[in-house]
Amino acid sequence: MSHPKKIVLATLFSTTFASQGSLIITGVYDGPLSGGTPKGIELFATADIADLSIYAVGSANNGGGSDGEEFTLSGSATVGQFLYVATESPQFDIFFGILPDFTSGAMSINGDDAVELFQNGEVIDVFGDINTDGTGEPWDHLDGWAYRKDGTGPDGTSFNLGNWTFSGINAFDGETSNASAATPMPIGSYSVPEPSSALLGGIALLGLIRRRR
Repeated sequence: MSHPKKIVLATLFSTTFASQGSLIITGVYDGPLSGGTPKGIELFATADIADLSIYAVGSANNGGGSDGEEFTLSGSATVGQFLYVATESPQFDIFFGILPDFTSGAMSINGDDAVELFQNGEVIDVFGDINTDGTGEPWDHLDGWAYRKDGTGPDGTSFNLGNWTFSGINAFDGETSNASAATPMPIGSYSVPEPSSALLGGIALLGLIRRRR
């Protein structure tokens, strides 16, 4: 017969930690520089990742549905690391003051386009509705940005609007850098809250129950 406390604690552990995944989409940006650059996404590693090639990204433009995996990542990442995928490097550097980790035309996105993150061929996180043109939608960020709220994600195949904050459209108009912008994107600021003492106590109890089996 299953122990009720064990069931509760195992569920608590799995939903709080395992569901976090190892890589999530934390930011999407549509810049004001020449050609509408920089364009792209910010990713965040919630665990050490020895092989990033199991992850890929793709864009769904103008509500046209998924285009599948369009760009595969490479290398490795450490827990807490931010990764940037942009369409190009020079304008990204000018605007954000750093170089992107990857460049790909797959990130030729506007504020009305959705983005998917894949792991081993399966969608594990998404920004926007891949089947809807985002123009005029609550997640529209034309010439602006969207940023994930701390401690949320990944969201699987279903976009969760409540997990994001938005600059509003045209927030970047006329700006020359994110640092000097009136409404700057909070780049590299996503964080995962520390587990509460009650949760840590529950996990310790779960380990004790397992050892006594």
